[in-house]
Amino acid sequence: MAFFKKVHKKLARTNSPESLARAYHSSEESLKRASRTGNEKLLKSAMKRHGNYEYALLYQNTPEFKKRRGRRNGK
Repeated sequence: MAFFKKVHKKLARTNSPESLARAYHSSEESLKRASRTGNEKLLKSAMKRHGNYEYALLYQNTPEFKKRRGRRNGK
């Protein structure tokens, strides 16, 4: 079983670390707003979005990602 899902890997490959960090912080604010409302459906959706960005950022730090990046750039 893989730790990172396809959606995490795709996000990591198609976005820069800076844009992922901005999206992560934005989703964190959405998560806080959703928790204040008490709406479970909204909270679950915000948590899933937040988690996707977090895992994509983590994936960008793995040797697997860096090795793929190196092959792509001709190294």
